[in-house]
Amino acid sequence: MTAMKRDFLDWNYNNSSVTVRANEELDIYSGPQVSQAEFRKACAQAAREGREAELKKVVGKFDKKMDTVLSRMKREQRELQEDRSDLSQRKMEEYGTHAETVLSLFNRRKKSLSRSLSKRRMTEKAEAEVNESLQAIEEYERQIAELQAEQEEALDQVNERWEEIASQLTEIQVTPYKKDILIEVFGVVWFPHYVVKIDGQIMELQGYSGMGRV
Repeated sequence: MTAMKRDFLDWNYNNSSVTVRANEELDIYSGPQVSQAEFRKACAQAAREGREAELKKVVGKFDKKMDTVLSRMKREQRELQEDRSDLSQRKMEEYGTHAETVLSLFNRRKKSLSRSLSKRRMTEKAEAEVNESLQAIEEYERQIAELQAEQEEALDQVNERWEEIASQLTEIQVTPYKKDILIEVFGVVWFPHYVVKIDGQIMELQGYSGMGRV
């Protein structure tokens, strides 16, 4: 009986296995007691949580970059307003100086041409500063558009990747360790039968019933 019990244990070890559904990327496993629909639902939930967390990180990263560019652009816009105001003032001063120079030709009071030239140079400098600010703002707008496009692409990649992860399903055959095979009862059971001849036919009848032996 001991040898038979040992043989029975070996037979279970060599022939028993359980099919386990697995999504190794999500670290989700389920035995045969869980239906495939329930397993996929669990995977979808886990993937949704993972996706939302990653999307939040991606948005945060791009928001930080966007805030930096927007801050620089707003500062440049303030400088542009100042430059335009300065340019307007320079133009007025230049026109006034030119007018004085022209009038001096008629009233015989000579005005220095160097002063007019100086005002012209100051006006040109102010115009250059305005153009420089406009170019800088245009560059910042380009950077913002580029960041928005990169963010959209990054978000699409995250959504696609987690959709793929959620759909992963593999089946793993798990065999038991011998130490995990527990035999509570082992023995030999005999079910008696009677062989009888009825109307010339040989028949086998149970020698027992649900209420006990016959």
